[in-house]
Amino acid sequence: MLSRKSLIVGVVALALVTPFATPANAAQTVVTLATWGSSPAETEALNDAIATFEVRNPTIDVQQVVHNDHGAQMIAKFASKTPPDVFYLDAGIAQDWAAQGILEDLTKYVNASNFSLTAFNKSYLAPFKTGSALYGLPKDANPLVLEGNKTLMARAGIKTLPTTIAQFDSAAKLLLAKKITPMCVDADINRLGAYFYSFGGSIATGTKSGLNSAGTKAALTWALTNYKTGAFKTPAQLSAGWAGEAFGKELCAFTMEGAWLDPYLRDAFPKVAASMIKGQLPAAKSAGSLAFTAAYAIGKDSTNKDAAWAFIQYMTGARGMGVWTSYGVAIPSRSDVAIPVGYEVNGQAAKAKTTVTTPSFVGWNKVIDAFNNETKKQVQDKNMNVAKAVASIISKTSAAFPK
Repeated sequence: MLSRKSLIVGVVALALVTPFATPANAAQTVVTLATWGSSPAETEALNDAIATFEVRNPTIDVQQVVHNDHGAQMIAKFASKTPPDVFYLDAGIAQDWAAQGILEDLTKYVNASNFSLTAFNKSYLAPFKTGSALYGLPKDANPLVLEGNKTLMARAGIKTLPTTIAQFDSAAKLLLAKKITPMCVDADINRLGAYFYSFGGSIATGTKSGLNSAGTKAALTWALTNYKTGAFKTPAQLSAGWAGEAFGKELCAFTMEGAWLDPYLRDAFPKVAASMIKGQLPAAKSAGSLAFTAAYAIGKDSTNKDAAWAFIQYMTGARGMGVWTSYGVAIPSRSDVAIPVGYEVNGQAAKAKTTVTTPSFVGWNKVIDAFNNETKKQVQDKNMNVAKAVASIISKTSAAFPK
């Protein structure tokens, strides 16, 4: 992958003959950009995309800061009224931060620039809208898909990825017989929730809990039964930091992650990356998944807002998004940007009728915490009673929804 530094050096030689040339004494505006990164490869990909922006905007210098705890570090900067000029805004927290009045409404910038929102998937825009206000523009999207290790699958005589729940259950038995953990998946609503929709249930309708639906109960029963039999194991149970690491270390045959897994594996576990195959998540009543998105946003107290908007306009436009997603860390959130080669399955999952963008409302994080805390507690109980565990998870999680 071309580094940002080498790309910049390459274009400097052409500066006098390109339309982007600028006087040597031109004033520079520094734009700080706060991000998170799932892998060094993702950070480098963003640096390369930033470099293409800087070539077209030679008076703006973008300085990326990668946070190791983005939410907590951003909250501290908001409190001190020193937020970065641009920052990643996760869909799950967007409504909370908007309600606190710490985000800049981008509507005036969109209107002044005649920046069309037509190409954006409406479900990816929705988490960042409150009434007529728009607090972020989605930079990409990532639906969950099923990843399999062909080498481990072959040891159990499995030639293809399971496409249905019944096929997964059969494959799991074959893998367990060979003492191979079938699936590493965290006991998290942002993973298990994908199956709620596949089974005909839901997480939420607006701000109302959908957990009491028959489909959601069936999905939870299936998932918890898998944890009990060992067909599912959490990363912690496999002594891994996250499911991608467990998959890379060949501690499981399957996992379910987004496109962010690919560059991580290529960088850290190239042998497993070469053996990986992908497909949509196993279907129950229908194929379904959860899709994640994040936006570029500006703080109410950010300093260089005009330059920050210039960056956002480029990075969420067709050209900038095309550069960014070409590295395979995510798929586009715009319909006029092509799915990168090799990520067709991710694109198919995104378009499935029961692929749902994760909820976003004030208090959503409380729902996440309630579900994850109770589910992890139940999964860790070696004597777990599945029916009672399902009832407890639904009860405690539903109580966390806004009243």
